[in-house]
Amino acid sequence: MGSTRKRGDARQADKLRQMPGNACRFFRAGRCLYEERLNPGYNGSWRCVVVRSWEREYDEFVQRAEAFGLEDDAAGSIWERRFAEMMRAGVACDRFERGGEYELLACVHLMGDLCLCALPPCDGVCGRFQPRGRRMKN
Repeated sequence: MGSTRKRGDARQADKLRQMPGNACRFFRAGRCLYEERLNPGYNGSWRCVVVRSWEREYDEFVQRAEAFGLEDDAAGSIWERRFAEMMRAGVACDRFERGGEYELLACVHLMGDLCLCALPPCDGVCGRFQPRGRRMKN
């Protein structure tokens, strides 16, 4: 008796599929945190663009306040007003999605100061896989 299976179907059945990495301690929302955990903060492009812009604005403000010799109280109240204006202006990020656990910038992709969308995608169980709850091995 002949098989009704087509040649292409046979090739697909013979392929191994990668196990999903969602049980790995480095897995977050389909992204891999391994490199970030190995060298925290090393890759600046993984940081949230909104948080980075707020930090730049604040650093520039502090430099100007020092240059003008503003007292801490005066500088603090000016910064509060300025930051409130920045918040009203909205979030300048195409990836922003309302939600998440952080009160100040409630984005579902924010984890600390990292943007999960910027991290490399998880390809599934790999040589770096470590079950959740285990300490990182070098």
